[in-house]
Amino acid sequence: MLLKQDFFKLEPGEKGAVVNKLIAYSSPSYNFFLMFLLSIVITTLGLLVSSPTVVIGGMLIAPVLYPILSLSMGVVTANFKLIKRSCLLLLEVIIFSVILAFIISLFITNKSINFEILTRTRPSMIYFFIAFVSGIAASYALSKPKLSEVLPGVAIAVSVLPPLAVCGIALAFFEWSMAVGAFSLFFLNIIGIIFASIIVFSLLGFYEKRRQIDRKIEIEERIEEKKQAEKNKEGIKDGIEEATKKIEEVKKLLNGKKE
Repeated sequence: MLLKQDFFKLEPGEKGAVVNKLIAYSSPSYNFFLMFLLSIVITTLGLLVSSPTVVIGGMLIAPVLYPILSLSMGVVTANFKLIKRSCLLLLEVIIFSVILAFIISLFITNKSINFEILTRTRPSMIYFFIAFVSGIAASYALSKPKLSEVLPGVAIAVSVLPPLAVCGIALAFFEWSMAVGAFSLFFLNIIGIIFASIIVFSLLGFYEKRRQIDRKIEIEERIEEKKQAEKNKEGIKDGIEEATKKIEEVKKLLNGKKE
């Protein structure tokens, strides 16, 4: 009983703060994609030069863990909007990671398979268990404000981004079986994190926050629609100004011919 009170008890206000933070950090924003692109570049270069330190640096700044956790939150709250948004963002992460790593690897003259690359091409159940435990740590740390500083350590423990980078590298090196192995490792890690975080979020009672998630996503959508409308308005305004200039030029040309 004491264990449940200490470990699986959150106040309603704390749950709301966690939901807001998770949705904000997993939003497909400019900042998210900037940090993600920088992290995949650093990770890919670290793998190519066989530097664990550089690879860890790339994993530290990668924001990929948040859309995975938001997907789990969507499953727990049965919120299909959050599930769809998280899945689309993860799909973009996968595509851009593989493509960018592939492009970077094309410019490498020494196309050798080093230890750092090789270790990410051999999926096994031990990696699933590591991801599962890491998923428990990540979702629990996210839910407890005092433990949020351990999230970067969790990002290092679970290998999410490096397998995607290795997949792109392997494709550039024409190592098809290695590419399949790397993607399989990524898939194992994703499944492990999702299963674990679903369990933790369920035990912490986040299933009651579906309406709050709906409101938060609706607000984000309205803000995005407003920004898009302003851009369209500016585009129309610029188009009108450009058309006006063209009309004035035509008038001047016609007046010049009459004279």
